[in-house]
Amino acid sequence: MTAPGPSVLAVTVVARQRLALGVGSEIGYYTASHPYVPGSALRGALAAVWITEHGPPGRDNPKTGEFRTLFDGTIRYGNLLPAGSHRTPLSVFQCKYSPEPTCPQTVVDRAFETGDHCPGCGQRLEQSRGNLDLPGGLTRITRTSIDPATGRAKDGELYANAALPAGTTLTGVIHGHHPWLAQPHTLWLGGRRTVGGQADLTTTPHQSAAPALPAPGQPLVIRLASPAVFVDLAGRPRLAPEPTLDLAPGATLLPGTWTRAITWSGWHAASRLPKPAELCAAAGSTYRITGTPDVLAALAARLLRDGIGLRRSEGFGDVTIATQPWRPSAAGKKESIATDPLSDLHERLLGLGLDDAAWRWLIGVLRALQVEHHRTGTVPASVLAELLTQPTGADLSGRQREHLRKILDGLAPATVRDLSTLVLTTPAADRRPAARRAAR
Repeated sequence: MTAPGPSVLAVTVVARQRLALGVGSEIGYYTASHPYVPGSALRGALAAVWITEHGPPGRDNPKTGEFRTLFDGTIRYGNLLPAGSHRTPLSVFQCKYSPEPTCPQTVVDRAFETGDHCPGCGQRLEQSRGNLDLPGGLTRITRTSIDPATGRAKDGELYANAALPAGTTLTGVIHGHHPWLAQPHTLWLGGRRTVGGQADLTTTPHQSAAPALPAPGQPLVIRLASPAVFVDLAGRPRLAPEPTLDLAPGATLLPGTWTRAITWSGWHAASRLPKPAELCAAAGSTYRITGTPDVLAALAARLLRDGIGLRRSEGFGDVTIATQPWRPSAAGKKESIATDPLSDLHERLLGLGLDDAAWRWLIGVLRALQVEHHRTGTVPASVLAELLTQPTGADLSGRQREHLRKILDGLAPATVRDLSTLVLTTPAADRRPAARRAAR
């Protein structure tokens, strides 16, 4: 039986092998991965460990009641996030290209404040996508089938998948308590278990703090820490809480929500059948709720304890309470870049989203600037303007050419030299994520 009252276990998982947490099935050779362990995957992995220890639940198994309590009761299995990761809420609006040094730190959280344009570069701010940023990123594994007759790779049989690397530490919580969950376990997470998926799990009791509440007269701001499944009174999917089903009497959902739709599917290991695809509100979705202080306090405590929406035992509907605007200072990488002018220039070049041909052209431009510096001791603006009108430069957008001019104009000879080295040695894999961000 679960302990009376709310109880929380802090969970730590250390990956012994790569964790391939596939995002549905795809037509193609590449399978993407979730950048975290969904609560449904944690629940299924623990259920598999329990079945290995005690046998399948059923009439003949005296421990079937324990299985039902652990996996079909009120215990909620939250998502496990890599240490050092952070998610940008969907209520946050940012400068898309970040051409100026102050742009990465310029955000407007519409749940608390207003603003349409970046004061650094004047561009219109764009809504975030609720992405989870990882300190180390995912690894990519590529394999092929070998033809035994020739010893060569078979045509048309190239496979690749993304995965969290071995050694990754992930943390999260389980809402609820059971003595079996307090024991350490070795479990297998995700797919490709012949070559990966093994991880060690430990739990410790965790005392939840009282929920932070808004100032009197201000709305309660809730953010989804995981996807949530909402339905209306007729059972039709929706992207915002249904007040009658999900909130409390006296609580009103304000208009102007920030959300994004995603489709979530999965596999039910016990029945060996696919789960129905659900239309979900993405993690990072943000909502504002009004009511009396007592109503909001009780609602905040319930949402943190029980979650919101359907399928909460599988990790859906985790909620956090926000009392102030989100800021990107939590990202240590961005803080270190801001203190290094050379790294900042390099990051601004990456933010332009140049393809491989344009990147090679940029290397030539930097070399030409070095030659001009050596020849005359300076670089007139006319020389830089001429370089930007070369054939490849002319194919860039006006925005890209203008930001390149701002980045390169007036640089000291030593800075041009060091920046050239950075650009020349930047791996293609580091440039492509920036190109994808710029293309969105």
